[in-house]
Amino acid sequence: MTETEADKSQGRRAIAAAFLQDAQREATPWRSRADFAFEAVYLYALSALGDQADSYEHPDARVLSDAADKAGLTAVEIEPAVEYLQHRYAPASSDNGSAYGALISIAKKFAEEG
Repeated sequence: MTETEADKSQGRRAIAAAFLQDAQREATPWRSRADFAFEAVYLYALSALGDQADSYEHPDARVLSDAADKAGLTAVEIEPAVEYLQHRYAPASSDNGSAYGALISIAKKFAEEG
């Protein structure tokens, strides 16, 4: 990984950490908390992929599965994030933040990997 890629990866981790912190603020509505948690997961995943992250067309569920492989997470562990991504941009699919707990857990696992 080049220095520029390392800087980009560290920048993504810093933003992910901020999203994770925002996701844990109790005053924030559940849906927003889940969205923040997902953003943290996705940015940590991009960081885990390093220079490979730019080869995807975002958002891409493969980012999550490929990063999970690199971080030692199973398909079952990353599945809540993949499902959240599938429904995140579908306006007909309503979600009140029910995946929040799983997303927080995944984000924390990715955070520990860095």
